[in-house]
Amino acid sequence: MFMRGRRSQDDLQFNPEMERTARANRKVVRLSKIVPPSAREQIPSPAPSETEKSTSNESSIMGEPPARPKLGDYGLANHRGHLTHTFRPANPVAFDIKSIVLNGLRDKQFDGTENISPHEHLSRFAETCEFCVPPATVSDSQKKLRLFPITLTGKARDWLLTIPSGTIQTWDELELKFLEKYIPMSKY
Repeated sequence: MFMRGRRSQDDLQFNPEMERTARANRKVVRLSKIVPPSAREQIPSPAPSETEKSTSNESSIMGEPPARPKLGDYGLANHRGHLTHTFRPANPVAFDIKSIVLNGLRDKQFDGTENISPHEHLSRFAETCEFCVPPATVSDSQKKLRLFPITLTGKARDWLLTIPSGTIQTWDELELKFLEKYIPMSKY
């Protein structure tokens, strides 16, 4: 058997998780090509889990590079404790919604396909909103902004979640965006 360099058996270390080590090494190489050297120092390292704590000591002994943060860790760093995938108007309100109104809103949800006309959906929504009577401090616009997400499903719900939180101030703005999305000028 041909060997390039002579090593004694004592120099070689046993690695029980060779595949994990190889994956980690490939990931470090891939990230080093993507992330510029100046930004590498600014990357926050996530808190290690119990299993990572035990393997991090072993990996430092074996000469492995330290664990790099995952892509999901970057998104969580700034938004911990906050819901990031919800629609929030600029001035959100909270009030109780009776189950009969909820059932009416969920009865025929709009999914973004051409099965239901957006105008028909909005007129049904307005009729159902008449049955909801929030406290006197809540305006009609705020009431509709609170109830409208319940009426959407599928692609329409996904579209609503793409609107940045706090950008919609009134029901008229949301209604206009909804109609622009589902009845574009090309359909006229």
